[in-house]
Amino acid sequence: MTQQTLIPLTENWHAIQLASGSQVLPSALKVADLVCLPAQVPGTIAGALRAAGQFAYDKDNFDEVDVWYFCDLDLPDNAACLHFAGLATHAEVYWNDSLVLRSENMFIAHRLDLAVHRISGKGRLSMRFLALNAQLAQRRPRPRWKTRLVEQQQLRWLRTSLLGRMPGWSPPVAPVGPYRPVVLELQSPVQIIDQQLTSRLDGEDGMLEIELTAHSLQAISSCFIKIGEQTAALKWQSLGENCYRILGLCRLPKVKKWWPHTHGEATLYALELQIQTADHSQVLKLGRTGFRQIRVDQRDGDFHLHVNDVSVFCRGACWTPVDVISLQNQASDLRQMLGLARDAGMNMLRVVGTMVYETAAFYQFCDELGILVWQDCMFANMDYPVNDAEFAASITLEVQQFLQRTQASPCIAVVCGNSEVEQQAAMLGQPAEWWRNDFFAQTLPALCLQMRPDVQYWPSSPSGGVMPFQLDSGVAHYFGVGAYLRPLEDARRSDVRFTSECLGFSNMPDDDLLDSMLENGETVGPHPVWKRGIPRDNGSSWDFEDVRDHYMAGLYQVDPAGLRHADQQRYLALARTASGEVMARTMAEWRRAGSSCHGALIWLWRDLRPGAGWGVLDALGKPKAAYYYLKRAMAPLTVFMIDEGLNGLALHVVNDTAQALEAELELGLYRHGTNRIAHGRISVRVAAHTAISVRDYVLLPHFMDTTYAYRFGPAGHDVAVVQLYRAGSAQVLASDFHFPGGQQFTQAADLGLQAHCVMSEEGNLVLHLSTQKMAQAVAIQIPGWLPDDNYFHLAPASEKQVILRATGGTQIQTGQVQALNAQGTIRVQIPH
Repeated sequence: MTQQTLIPLTENWHAIQLASGSQVLPSALKVADLVCLPAQVPGTIAGALRAAGQFAYDKDNFDEVDVWYFCDLDLPDNAACLHFAGLATHAEVYWNDSLVLRSENMFIAHRLDLAVHRISGKGRLSMRFLALNAQLAQRRPRPRWKTRLVEQQQLRWLRTSLLGRMPGWSPPVAPVGPYRPVVLELQSPVQIIDQQLTSRLDGEDGMLEIELTAHSLQAISSCFIKIGEQTAALKWQSLGENCYRILGLCRLPKVKKWWPHTHGEATLYALELQIQTADHSQVLKLGRTGFRQIRVDQRDGDFHLHVNDVSVFCRGACWTPVDVISLQNQASDLRQMLGLARDAGMNMLRVVGTMVYETAAFYQFCDELGILVWQDCMFANMDYPVNDAEFAASITLEVQQFLQRTQASPCIAVVCGNSEVEQQAAMLGQPAEWWRNDFFAQTLPALCLQMRPDVQYWPSSPSGGVMPFQLDSGVAHYFGVGAYLRPLEDARRSDVRFTSECLGFSNMPDDDLLDSMLENGETVGPHPVWKRGIPRDNGSSWDFEDVRDHYMAGLYQVDPAGLRHADQQRYLALARTASGEVMARTMAEWRRAGSSCHGALIWLWRDLRPGAGWGVLDALGKPKAAYYYLKRAMAPLTVFMIDEGLNGLALHVVNDTAQALEAELELGLYRHGTNRIAHGRISVRVAAHTAISVRDYVLLPHFMDTTYAYRFGPAGHDVAVVQLYRAGSAQVLASDFHFPGGQQFTQAADLGLQAHCVMSEEGNLVLHLSTQKMAQAVAIQIPGWLPDDNYFHLAPASEKQVILRATGGTQIQTGQVQALNAQGTIRVQIPH
């Protein structure tokens, strides 16, 4: 299908909400007597209410009502069919009063042949989304086990997202409506009905296997595929009734490989199909693809991903939709979000089974940016009735369609059957034979082998050990550091191999988000408005703010509850940095040379509603402090220190890039955050795609109790600083800090911290910072500007430049800089 034959139907839609079952035919709708909203398509009823200024969290229950969408159309004579890419959830489609389509799976796309259904000319296209609660009330067999994730266990029968239906996890905004495009297809001389594309590596060559089914009004006389700059002839054969099968196996010698951005270039090749008939030539764009090899080493309980035979430490986050209310991804917003992930050194994102399959643009941008995707199928925690024939057919088609529409995307590395189904059954004491069913064990891997043989299949996240949630085998969900309040040393003790979900904290947003969400009298703390934005496990007596405060108490030696009452600004400052410190230190432990861990995906990318949610970005898409801590810990080129107790400090240099690193490593020890008492600097070489470890004593002139483990008298220093330089350069590539006595520094009256801004030729702000004493967790707050680094420590007698880019919001003329161990703030004037 060419772009010229596809017309998205986005205009002149309206939506109404009615009592469940009150109207069954479009003609019975007395539109003039009803509250009718202009509606965006694609979109949801929640999105329509928000656009009309009528949306509020916790106000509406969209599962209790029928929702109607309708628009009037004047179809052209060459209209061929209508495409419905996603209808959430049980939907009926009408042309005037004729029912032309039923859909009971929001993850399935539908194609409606207009001639078959006698649809033409002028008429009204209506979509009725039936109240989900009415569907849930129908009697069905009970599950073998129940999950606390949802309140209504019969959701297992209905193919819909769990977003909005998970108490304590997501806001109660159930997706209802045509959340994916409605498109009119016009007749075309040549139409692609079905396609199968497979790209792979064969040694240094790229192989593209193509099989298409096409409808052509005239006999095909020639057919070619253009792959980048190379063109190859294809074979074709007639299937009768103007249908043709087009086949080809194309080889690209010494192809440029596709890599995750941390390890190389994400090279893509455009695909164009050129078909010639007797008097017509047509070019059909088939998207872009890349050539790479994915394999997973599972020896000795490992889950170790290799791309193009190179070991990759996969790090990133569990993805959340850009807009949970409308489920829409505007291209600019999506590009910005994925750009932030890439800039943070994230090379993998997980699309979780509790949410939705993402848009085509998501996978295309991940292809372009070099971000791997761990793709869950949309199943989570429940005992799904896969032995029911109708249900099984529906979910099989669902997965087939997803695999087909993303078959050219090299970003997809892992397809996973579900999220926590095996773990849920096992934790509830069910027998092992109930943990995994035939759909996840046989049907799905067979579909992947058939349609995406270039990806790895994994049955459930987590799984792979004697128990599915075993941490030292297969894939784990690790919340030892986090929800289970384990000490930071537990990250090593647990011997994690790969964690596809980890480190969930209530991450505190910046003041501007707090100011926008809290009205007069509403405060951070136990206030009910604030607590609605704090995630919790359904039925638990604690929430994830309690988890964050537990680690804050240990890091800074404070009483969080007492501090919140006595000095809320100080409480907020410590809360913002506490979770970031813990995440960064845990990520460093897993990335160190010699670690058993080969991947860690943070729970969660972005908050689902305003507040201190799991996200490392707030609900408006602004990075929180935790984002910046992870950005430094996840960088392709980085250095960090690990406290090895009586063995001192281990200095780890990581080089994920494709080039060897010639560098210099410098270690300094400081007393009272000012006086340097020891110093050393050595040259190091780190080969491409490797990491090295250097002991502190290699750099120091004599023995120093760097970790304060021997404790022969008072500590000789309170700060250790390691810095990495490229050989021959004075610019710091990366740095890390260690505090042997803890991070509870007294706030000083004057650190000698200075800051001023200049405007660059590119229109960005450059913030120049310098300090005399060690400055802890320097926070930059300049509304309207996004810093490329924030919440960082500054070594004594050092300087740093931070680039700030305009965010497109309201920009002010002054901002502020504050260190955690300073009493006051520094005002920064923004140049005109």
